[in-house]
Amino acid sequence: MLSTSKTPSKQPAAPVASSLEEDRIQSSLASFYASLRSIDAQLRQLVGPERLAVDKTLTKAVRLELLVKNDGKLYPTGEIEHIETECLHEINRRLLATGRAVKALTDGYQQLLQAYRDLDSVCGELDWSKENSELMAGSSRQKPLEYYLQEGYRIVHQLNGLVVGFELTFNAIEIRDSSSVQRFRDCLTISEELQLYLQEYLSYAIFLLK
Repeated sequence: MLSTSKTPSKQPAAPVASSLEEDRIQSSLASFYASLRSIDAQLRQLVGPERLAVDKTLTKAVRLELLVKNDGKLYPTGEIEHIETECLHEINRRLLATGRAVKALTDGYQQLLQAYRDLDSVCGELDWSKENSELMAGSSRQKPLEYYLQEGYRIVHQLNGLVVGFELTFNAIEIRDSSSVQRFRDCLTISEELQLYLQEYLSYAIFLLK
């Protein structure tokens, strides 16, 4: 992150950032914005439709667990084997689909992280004590550049904890342990705070794109 010592000067006589510099910043912002939109869509999929799919996985896992615990008491041996095979097949099928969604989110986060690093690097080349422009200082319809850097960092940092949590909890799933599926299902949430940061940032960032 840029230090506060690089906060843009508001002195009227300061020279403006060059058109080339602003073009590079606009391009970096556009890449970061696109990556953030993609992450937002992936998160909505995971905590929405995919969470409902995990509910069905959990139901199958609980059934399988009960079946094993009550072996021979509820169903004939031959029928137990058939039901167990059906449950395992269904659990594996659903977990493969969920795993692809988690992997896509993890990959998307790495792209987002790189996009932010690129943006931070480009902005780091500016002389914030001398440069000044509408892009840097903001206007009636857009936030100053410093906002997009600071809030972008906050979002990237919070997303890191969320994505790592999803990945670790998913990788800890044991097919025959329904509680491990339950833990993964329960972690598929986004805090209201992060949702607010995401939507606010996306709504402001769109005004910066050419």
